[in-house]
Amino acid sequence: MKCPNCGDRKSVEIDIHSSGFSSEHSPVKECGACGLVWRVKMVGDKTEIDIIKAADKK
Repeated sequence: MKCPNCGDRKSVEIDIHSSGFSSEHSPVKECGACGLVWRVKMVGDKTEIDIIKAADKK
């Protein structure tokens, strides 16, 4: 999946269950290039990007 911040395709799926962020339908992803942590979730019939941690500032 392409990072919504920098466009890089090096993402890592993160398995986090305690906070309710991760599920089979909207797994948490981390960008290997910029550090953004996000998930894509369904809100009604639309998809929405949910930013969990902002990208690292360089």
